Amino acid sequence: MNHDIPDDVAAFPMRVVKDLTSLSARQIRYYEKHGLIKPARNEANRRVYTMKDINRLKKVKELIDKGINIAGIKAMLKS
Repeated sequence: MNHDIPDDVAAFPMRVVKDLTSLSARQIRYYEKHGLIKPARNEANRRVYTMKDINRLKKVKELIDKGINIAGIKAMLKS
C-alpha cells in the first residue's frame, strides 16, 4: 500500500505548513494575499495546503532570503 500523498491533494493545515517551511502564519497569509499560493479551504473555511503549495512556499522563502522582493518573485515563479 502506498501512503504517499499526491502533490495536488490539499491535506496539510497551517500548523504543519509552518513547521515544514519555517514561516510564520502571518508570512504564509501574506504570500497568499500576493497571489504566490492559493490554498484550498475545508468545510470549516480553514486553509488546507498541498505539497505543491509547501514546495512553492519553500522556494519563496529561499528567494526572500536572497533579497528578492515580491514583484521579482512573482515574475520568477510565473516563468
